[in-house]
Amino acid sequence: MLERLLFFFHRLGRAGRAWAWRIAGQPAFARRGRENKIFGWRSIRVGKGVTIGDACWIQAIERYGMQTFRPSISIGDGAHLSDAVHISAVSSIEIGHGCLLGSRIYIGDHAHGDTADADHRPLPPARRPLARIEEIRIGDNCWICDGAIILAGTRLAPGCIVAANAVVRLTADAACLIAGNPATIVKRL
Repeated sequence: MLERLLFFFHRLGRAGRAWAWRIAGQPAFARRGRENKIFGWRSIRVGKGVTIGDACWIQAIERYGMQTFRPSISIGDGAHLSDAVHISAVSSIEIGHGCLLGSRIYIGDHAHGDTADADHRPLPPARRPLARIEEIRIGDNCWICDGAIILAGTRLAPGCIVAANAVVRLTADAACLIAGNPATIVKRL
C-alpha cells in the first residue's frame, strides 16, 4: 500500500506533490530540495513561489522542556532559501516578500540555554530554559548572505543586505549594508 501511494505521488510530479502537501496542511513550496526537516508546520505560513534548497531545517517550537510557546513563522511570496538554512521560532519570525537567503544561515528568535539565572548555570545548555525571546522581522527584498546569523530582536527594513558571516542583533530602520561580528550598519543604501 505504501509503495503504491509513494508511486502515485511520484507520478503526480512537482505540481501534484505541492497539491498533496497543501491537502496534508503542510507548507507548500514552489521548489523543495532534499533532506529538509520541517517541524510545527501548523505554525508555518509560506507564500506563493517560495523555494527552499537542500538540508534546510525550519522549526516552530511549541514545547521545550517545561516551557510552552505559540510560535509563528511567515515566509513571504517569492522568497528563496538556499541550502542549509535553519529557522527556529518560539515567538515570531517574519521573512518578507522577495527575500534571498544564502546558504548556512541561522535565524532564531531565542537563545538556547539561559545563563543569566545562576540556578541554571550548572545545567547542561540543552536542559536550560530558552531565553532572550524576541520577535524577528526581515523586510521585503532583503538579501541575507552565506553564513549569516540573525538573532532575537533583529528588525531589518526592506532592502537591507546582510554580509556573509555577520552576526546580527540590531534594528535597521532604512535599507543598509550590515556586516561584522557583532554586526553594525556599514553603509546606508
